[in-house]
Amino acid sequence: MAHKLLSNHKYRRHLMAGVTSAVAIALMATLPSPAGAQSVGGGSAGKKADYLVEEITVTARRRDERLVDAPVAITALSGEAMADYQVADISDLSTQVPGLVAGKAASGSSASIFLRGVGSTALSAGFDQSISFIIDGVPMQRGREISLPQFDIQRVDVLKGPQSLFFGKNTTGGLISIESKNPTDEFESGFTTGYGSEAKEFYASGFISGALSDAVQGRLAVRVSDSDGAFTNSASASYPSPLFNALTGASMGYTRSPNGADRGGAEAFGIRGTLDIQASDNLSFRLKVAASTFEDGGPTDSLERLCGGGRTAPQPSVFNPAAPGVPASPATDCVINGVADSARLSTEIATNNYRYARTGEMYADFESEYMVLNTNYTMSSMDISAITSYYSFTQEDANNVSGESYPGNFTQYADYDQFTQEIRFQTKYESPLNFMFGAFYSNGEFEFNTDAYILPFIIPGFTPVTFKRDNGFESDSMSVFAEAVYEATDQIEISAGLRWSDEERDSYQRSLAANPGVAAAFPGGIAISDSYSDDDVSPQITVRYKPSTDLTYYGSYKEGFKTGGFNISQALGAAAAANPAGAVATGQFDSETAEGYELGVRSILMDGAVSFNATAYFYEYTDLQVQVFDPVSISLIADNAGKLETQGLEADFNWVVNENLSLRGAVAYNKAEYKDFIGQCYGGQTIAQGCRFDVNTSTGAFSSQDYSGKTPNKAPELSARAGFTYEHQLGGTSGSISFIGDVTFMDDYNFTDTLRPDGVQDSYSKVDAAIRYNAPEDKWHLALIGRNLTDELVVTAANDIPFTGGTGTGTATGTVSDMSAFVDNPREIFIELGMRF
Repeated sequence: MAHKLLSNHKYRRHLMAGVTSAVAIALMATLPSPAGAQSVGGGSAGKKADYLVEEITVTARRRDERLVDAPVAITALSGEAMADYQVADISDLSTQVPGLVAGKAASGSSASIFLRGVGSTALSAGFDQSISFIIDGVPMQRGREISLPQFDIQRVDVLKGPQSLFFGKNTTGGLISIESKNPTDEFESGFTTGYGSEAKEFYASGFISGALSDAVQGRLAVRVSDSDGAFTNSASASYPSPLFNALTGASMGYTRSPNGADRGGAEAFGIRGTLDIQASDNLSFRLKVAASTFEDGGPTDSLERLCGGGRTAPQPSVFNPAAPGVPASPATDCVINGVADSARLSTEIATNNYRYARTGEMYADFESEYMVLNTNYTMSSMDISAITSYYSFTQEDANNVSGESYPGNFTQYADYDQFTQEIRFQTKYESPLNFMFGAFYSNGEFEFNTDAYILPFIIPGFTPVTFKRDNGFESDSMSVFAEAVYEATDQIEISAGLRWSDEERDSYQRSLAANPGVAAAFPGGIAISDSYSDDDVSPQITVRYKPSTDLTYYGSYKEGFKTGGFNISQALGAAAAANPAGAVATGQFDSETAEGYELGVRSILMDGAVSFNATAYFYEYTDLQVQVFDPVSISLIADNAGKLETQGLEADFNWVVNENLSLRGAVAYNKAEYKDFIGQCYGGQTIAQGCRFDVNTSTGAFSSQDYSGKTPNKAPELSARAGFTYEHQLGGTSGSISFIGDVTFMDDYNFTDTLRPDGVQDSYSKVDAAIRYNAPEDKWHLALIGRNLTDELVVTAANDIPFTGGTGTGTATGTVSDMSAFVDNPREIFIELGMRF
């Protein structure tokens, strides 16, 4: 990380500015503190149950407070709860949170993350995600963070709905805040190692923590894992690729081989160091530095083929002027069963002016690093905090979305650097009125380059690469925010605030000369650019009523904002060469906004034995940013939906029945519906099937359908999770044994961006269970962990396979494409040993 950081002069200047803010706060510590009194809090002590629910602390309002006091819609997970089931990445997290649909994907952001039916698909790399991440205070909105290994976690807070005040940049759909563990005063260390039988996965993690001096504590944590993969690769040992001479039809003789015996394997490494420095009674610093690597078979390594329109056999390719139809692979089926053909490119093609293709293997190499400095200065009447962060990642990958028989191949290079600085002031006057205010700045630079090989023939003497593009943007985000909190009575608190955001983004696309034989369709030399700017004011008002210490009612009105910009993943074909200004206009998309309200109750009942929380909400999204892949033009289309409404009810409980048994449950009902949205047809959709808007006067074909009244993709109406933990003390010094079990239910949902009727994931239930022996004083443990014991193979996203259909769109007859479907993890069984010192 250091070499990249020090070689980037611009980010060195940014970091120096951040350090300067920390130094400025430190200098304030030398000034006299104004007189004032600490705010007073209180509560009544009454009868308590013999066994109490654990009180959860959250930071949803950027301050530590009990979950029962927080007037927000949130699902909070402890690090221990994640460790119970070896949850080590964001994809695994989705099972723990009802209504969350998350998984890896190819192209663009390489992630598909939806919550309450709102999110961003992976297609365009230029989109900020509607569901963003905050990791140790660092805002991350590119989506590739889904690959980051998660370890040594203190807690995860999943905040739902628009978030404008407390976490840096504005976001519309929600955010996932992950906080790693911090140093301890006393020395402690430990390690965990395990083996997963299904994916043949070895993993190990460890930490060491303690005081380095009277004023300094440190913590170092690390995790490594290596797996072969739990999916089967059915690709032929040597398959003659259907690569034909476009002029003569003669075979070129190239063959392809399997990308590996298994699919879904990966190697991951993560390391994080933390220093806590108590410079004085009033001044403290926390520095976190982390780096990680992740290598696997590429986002498409978990793809399986779904045949379109009810077909039971794969559709042959139709894009070959030398042959009427390239046959589909005999190793391909149309069933989601953990078996699919994943093949390498032939070396002759991969090494023929094909950037990032290496020697033909399908792969992804992801490297990430971040550094964040938290500075906190406390006065009697005010707290001042600053967060300075640098975050970067680099990813190279090669992908194949169409199996071994057809070259739907593309490679990508993504490089992102981000600097952020926030400063925040929080008053704590004796009076009932207090204020929070501050400013946030972010600068990001993104380079995103793509090469593609999508034609099933080779023109002699020319590179096989169909097109090459260099894309990217630079963004600047500035915002100021403020909130007033008024304690009207001992029981009623009214808070009102807003964030003013100003966003600027300069984007570019350049097509490079690739294959002269198809230069008419995919010309080089196109260069377009776009400058986008927008500003927004997002208010938020909350009324909290606390009739007792352990009971909270609240109501909130919130707005959210996500900047628009330019689609750097759109195709640059002959139309763009003839009309660059038109390509710029086509690539632009508007900002996305959200507004609505929620009502909630947070409670601890039965004298402390039960916690119960419920939230009702309604939000309307205007100009929702949507993305569509056109399999015929190989174009990624960015658009804005007119309106989307989401409304629903969420509830959860925890009940400590006795000293041995605890029960838990959560349910989410969500009704999401498009309003006033005429958008892209799916490829091959006929007039009778609804593709009857926006006619092309030259061809007579329509291009748009009416989404109004339809449920958006990845928006299950009902989802739930219920479970138990039973712990039995073995007596004396023999330790204890725990039995843990959870069942997750997810209603059916459409996983395609264009709501294809054949793109539906049926409802399913997953069962997780674990048996764990804990030695006395938790000195060591031995666990058997099972995830998804029902072996449900769940599709989280899908795209049309190029040239397998998608023809006849907006006419009387049409043929839909086959789909490449991204499948979530199958059954996983781990045996694990851990020790603490």
